[in-house]
Amino acid sequence: NGYHTCGSNDTLASAHPSDSRKGHDMTTSSVSPVTTELAGSETGITLVIHAGAGSRGKHSTPERIAQVELDLQRALDAGYQLLESGAPAHEAVVAAIHVMEDAPEFNAGRGAALTSDGIAQMDACLMTGDGEVGAVTGVSTVKNPIDAARAVKEQTKHVLFADPTDAEIADWGVATESNEYFITEPARRQSLAEAQSGGDEWEKHGTIGAVARDAEGNIAAGTSTGGITNQMHGRVGDSPLPGCGTFANQSTVAVSCTGIGEAFIKVVAAHQVSDRVRFSGENVEDAATATLDEVAAHHGDGGMIVLPAVGRGVVAYNSEMMNFGYRSAQGGKVQG
Repeated sequence: NGYHTCGSNDTLASAHPSDSRKGHDMTTSSVSPVTTELAGSETGITLVIHAGAGSRGKHSTPERIAQVELDLQRALDAGYQLLESGAPAHEAVVAAIHVMEDAPEFNAGRGAALTSDGIAQMDACLMTGDGEVGAVTGVSTVKNPIDAARAVKEQTKHVLFADPTDAEIADWGVATESNEYFITEPARRQSLAEAQSGGDEWEKHGTIGAVARDAEGNIAAGTSTGGITNQMHGRVGDSPLPGCGTFANQSTVAVSCTGIGEAFIKVVAAHQVSDRVRFSGENVEDAATATLDEVAAHHGDGGMIVLPAVGRGVVAYNSEMMNFGYRSAQGGKVQG
């Protein structure tokens, strides 16, 4: 299944009574209204994560839902523990994403969706509020793609590597696995077969991401994805593109997006949220909502997590549902 779900049908039926999307045959009017929820505290350490937004997969089970919730909580615990110890925001982002990349329930790292030629082809991006950023696209052997993105950011003078060589990956000190490691049988091959026989699975996208604010007030964002089931080889979505699926600016916000990447690219979604906060003076909730409305105008759905350097964060989505979690001194929550 290209997207993994969590939560109850009853909850979402009441939240989205008019949702009638079917697959990729969507129009602007068929995208759900934007749902938002404030996350974290006004100041102090805060961590917000997501594990994709989309529709419920037909292979969803109570057991899988329970596992998704457990993995989300483990990711929150891993990142927040670092924030409590005084670690910088990007360390917490990487730690949370590590857990989700290693969990086969999510479409990133192990469990990534398969391309049309049957391989896992992954993207990731890490950006800090000072504007420093690193990203990779098309990696197929990096155990944790977010590590490769971090290596690009910290060890090279470049921003984005497309399909880095084995030698480059080894020089960065990033762990690798064979491509078979990422392919969770039989779920991913079943999803690919279904997509190839019955049309694209646009409605099931499970990108993961995290945004964090540390004790010093610095913010960071990271995103990791296996793309879309049955995507063409070489396709690049919004996740590794700074300003599209991932963005951080210390004077505004840190953002990580998930959804139909093409629509998020067209509206430069993550950067648009920052610009709305910076130039229009919009609050994060209004900025996220307006940007997702722009995404919907390009026949796209999905969601985003947004965290300012000062103020509460927000979870926003215009899809049927979204897996997310957050934690701060005021407490936390996990929802799918």
